[in-house]
Amino acid sequence: MTKIQGITEMLGIFPGLTHPRRTRRLSLEELRLVERYRELSENDRIAMRYLVDAMRSVSRF
Repeated sequence: MTKIQGITEMLGIFPGLTHPRRTRRLSLEELRLVERYRELSENDRIAMRYLVDAMRSVSRF
């Protein structure tokens, strides 16, 4: 579970996982997303990090 938390914290997704006080179980959709992330190549993971950072920088929320 700590590996999943590290990945989600790095990407900034699933904010409920980054705070241990508010632990919750992942939904099936969230589990599928984590599994798909694990299947990515290292280059794809790097590209995804850049994409997420870019989306954060242009987000109005």
